[in-house]
Amino acid sequence: MRLAQCFVALLSTFFCVSANASDWSILHLQGRDYVTFSNVAQFYQFPDYARVNRTVSLRNERRAIRAQAGTSDLYINGVRFFTDFPLLGSADDDLISAMDISKIIEPVLRPHRIHGAHNVETVVLDPGHGGMDGGATNQWGSEKAFALDVALAAREELLRQGFKVEMTRLSDKAVSLENRVAFANSFADAVFVSIHFNSSSGGAGIESYSLAPADVASNASDETHPSVTDTQWAAGNAQDPQNIAVTAAVHASVLSRVAAFDRGIRHARFHVLRGIRVPAVLLEAGFLSDPAEGQRIATAQYRQQLGVAIAQGIQNYNAAVNFKSNGGSFAVAKTTLPPHDRSITEPLAPDAPSAQLSSEEPSVSVSAGD
Repeated sequence: MRLAQCFVALLSTFFCVSANASDWSILHLQGRDYVTFSNVAQFYQFPDYARVNRTVSLRNERRAIRAQAGTSDLYINGVRFFTDFPLLGSADDDLISAMDISKIIEPVLRPHRIHGAHNVETVVLDPGHGGMDGGATNQWGSEKAFALDVALAAREELLRQGFKVEMTRLSDKAVSLENRVAFANSFADAVFVSIHFNSSSGGAGIESYSLAPADVASNASDETHPSVTDTQWAAGNAQDPQNIAVTAAVHASVLSRVAAFDRGIRHARFHVLRGIRVPAVLLEAGFLSDPAEGQRIATAQYRQQLGVAIAQGIQNYNAAVNFKSNGGSFAVAKTTLPPHDRSITEPLAPDAPSAQLSSEEPSVSVSAGD
């Protein structure tokens, strides 16, 4: 059965593939559908495929995937994702769920094939919190102020690039979550970027969220969205592929400019993501609670870097989804990311800040096309 047939029937997801594409071999395990990584390598034409110590790596001249059975860690072109379902291992091969192929790998590797993706005309920037709601704080300031400053820096850069820019708030005022969503939904051909900062003992790094697909548990839980057991379809799920593609582009761009620890791209049901009818990402741009990171966030230069990185991520996303394989010009959505501090064949370690990074940073592509 061809890919389009499999995923229309099993996941209600449409992929546009050529008639002579390789078949998918679907395995039904633990109540859901899986495929092997060798099958992934075959379909996406990765000539280099290795499996060592239950860690698999797939490579070609432009793209790479790395993963380990028994975890939810998936690296695509050096960017960390959390799979919706754990990766499985067997004697012959490791496996990834068909849902994760549909909702992560396909739209990230081939954003130009996302059905219904539009040229971005308007970027809606959403600085988190405001007014009486200060968000997280540290000795140098508050999340609400830092988020607004980053949004203003992103706004300036996006306007320079030719985008229309709207902001859910331009000053220190309270805006309800419902009003933020309604405001974003009033613009056609838009994307939505909600900007926040984290606070947690021992935490550090950058993490980003797109809306969890229907029937997928959230990777995060707090007072602003339902229980992780709520997996019902929401309005924002109408653009699941666009959501993960714009999240990957922004996340990778931010990492490329600030060289922070990569906490990964996750799925959640934050209120501002559930009701959105345009592609959306929620960015947690660092931890105010971490002494070193909190002090960096408090500097105007660092916040300027974050704003420019967000703008570049939007530009990368827009270029990627509008790439036409028969077109004569396309600026590949590339970014420069620090290399992993472990071998591609070494088992993945638990969450921990990366060691000293190499000065030689390879150029990788979040969305290089076919």
